[in-house]
Amino acid sequence: MDRDKTIKEEEAYYPDEIFGNRLMISLKADITELKSNIRAARAILNSYTEVVIEINPHSISFGHKNPEYTICNQLGDRKGIMGEKGVTAGFKSAKKQGCKVIVIDLDEHILQVRPFELSKYISRRKKDFDNLAILACYVVFDGEAVRVNASYQSRRKIEEAIKTLMP
Repeated sequence: MDRDKTIKEEEAYYPDEIFGNRLMISLKADITELKSNIRAARAILNSYTEVVIEINPHSISFGHKNPEYTICNQLGDRKGIMGEKGVTAGFKSAKKQGCKVIVIDLDEHILQVRPFELSKYISRRKKDFDNLAILACYVVFDGEAVRVNASYQSRRKIEEAIKTLMP
């Protein structure tokens, strides 16, 4: 009976107060990143009505954290990059975690978005999209999000999408 109770607690989720069942939050989610994870998830949900997100239970295995999100049934992770060059490390880390979706969170540490620079680093990850290691990349800024994919978007198209996030 204790085993069944443990399994049920690990699978326990509650709906977000704003987005309801479109954002389900694990009772075992990482408390230290929960506020940031909810904020970024809400930005995506605000921008894409067809998307559903789960904030996963927290665990550390094999020396690295598990993916924070399940986005439309695909594992995803939020990367609060310090600058545009952080895109490369974020993609590499997400792939090691088995993620198919990456969330580039500009609200965490970046005060000024430079669309040209950011699009350059994302477009350099074209191989990750082409070989389906990454299926989607969301860029979050100021409560909004854009979805980009270097497999079928040029650097200029990615830059234009990021520019739509500018105030």
